[in-house]
Amino acid sequence: MKIKTGLLLLIVLFPACKNELQTGSNDIGKISPKYETYNYSGFTKEEIYGFHRRIYEGGNWTEYGDLERYFYLNFSQIQLHSRILRSDTPTILEETPRDDLKNFITSSNLKKGGGLTLNDYIQQVEVNGLIIIHKGKIVFEGYPRMFPTDLHITMLITQVFVSTSIAILEDKGLIDTSKPIDYYFDGLENSGWEGVPIIDILSMSSGMERVPLETYEVSFDPIKDLATTKSAAPSGTEYQFSNTDAMVLTLLVEKISGRTFSDFVQQEIWSRIGAAYSALLGFNTNGTTLAYRDGMSTTLRDLARFGLAFTPSGRNDGNSIISDTHLANIRNVNKNLKKVSRHTQETIYSSYQWGAVYEDGDFYKGAHGGQGLYISPAKDLVIAYFGTANTDRESNQLNTIARQLSKSGLFDLE
Repeated sequence: MKIKTGLLLLIVLFPACKNELQTGSNDIGKISPKYETYNYSGFTKEEIYGFHRRIYEGGNWTEYGDLERYFYLNFSQIQLHSRILRSDTPTILEETPRDDLKNFITSSNLKKGGGLTLNDYIQQVEVNGLIIIHKGKIVFEGYPRMFPTDLHITMLITQVFVSTSIAILEDKGLIDTSKPIDYYFDGLENSGWEGVPIIDILSMSSGMERVPLETYEVSFDPIKDLATTKSAAPSGTEYQFSNTDAMVLTLLVEKISGRTFSDFVQQEIWSRIGAAYSALLGFNTNGTTLAYRDGMSTTLRDLARFGLAFTPSGRNDGNSIISDTHLANIRNVNKNLKKVSRHTQETIYSSYQWGAVYEDGDFYKGAHGGQGLYISPAKDLVIAYFGTANTDRESNQLNTIARQLSKSGLFDLE
């Protein structure tokens, strides 16, 4: 992905609090913060200037390592974007750190860092930040390569914001996911999309061929251009990851709601989960959003607040955005989409844009470079993390560790 010089936007992010202490004591000099910062100090002036010079000269930011991490943490300087405003009443997250999690031994068969304690793992492997919330309380939180207040790109995790938006409209009776997508878009009649049920698109089993999206990102009639996409297989028969599916769903949210996707997320999701910081959402030159690719930039805690909305603790506040029907629909998987996870060797399914729905009801969404959101409603558990692959293109394996943690017995409810 080439970044044009004209897209460099010098927009100031919220100030990063490098040494913030969270404590109820006046004797703050003797009490460490409840989250671990590991003495992270940010980027040097030379590193910052070097990154911008690289982009100015036509370089590709997807070169992994610290160059890519700078992009992940400074999205507003590189990509056109809109702001998703924070909540007026942020949700307060109680902190109750657990030493048994800090000292939890990771799986010994990891490609890198196997057998380390969780605390050592995130310091030594390509992790930018990790947070674990159990029963609504933060039980582990660490930031080895970012500040707690940094807005970090979530990449494809944004796709579950799209599916959640669809579900919200579904709950209101405004979308019927059993209907074909051309029922809502006349422009997709007599195309490869004709007859493809929305539920199959939500499960990334539309059967449509995978095509580059550059044409649609500049088109001022993206539906007309999407109509040229051909069907490669019957829908609902096999899982095939596709950014195009997420793009069509984003356009559907905008059509049915009459709002931009950014405004919809702000009003229906971000403000209602009690987000403490405003988020960023990238968009194309034609005004369509990047909900299907680079996506949103958020703090780690706010991403976890979104995950919390799927758990009992987050759904008992009287202002839940996740209905019983939505939660049931995520778990009501299409058995045709069964596959074996290459990470955990377990059977998983794709549903509502979640890339892995396990047979015990846990679900997970991962993204490029080492981002992830793991949710176990049955255990009232949320695990969210950010990372950046190293220059050898090796990412963290927190997706495997998250599953290991969920099955460890440490979070079993009484």
